[in-house]
Amino acid sequence: MRALKFNATIDSRRRLQLELPADSPKGEVEVIVLVPERFGPNDSTSLQDFFRQLDAHPLQRCYTREEIDAYLAGERASWGEP
Repeated sequence: MRALKFNATIDSRRRLQLELPADSPKGEVEVIVLVPERFGPNDSTSLQDFFRQLDAHPLQRCYTREEIDAYLAGERASWGEP
């Protein structure tokens, strides 16, 4: 299966129109629409709702720079010689 990627605009009537290349096969296709997530007064999720969701899932333990450096050094050491 071949994937075709296009940038398009949905008009005020919520219509999307695409013109495919001439070598596109005819027949059934599956269409996937990716809509960007935005936070603002006109969106379904407000910034305040976003922060509430963050508060509901507290962060796990934070690591210091020294702990991260030590972990990475250990990982690199475990690779051995190429």
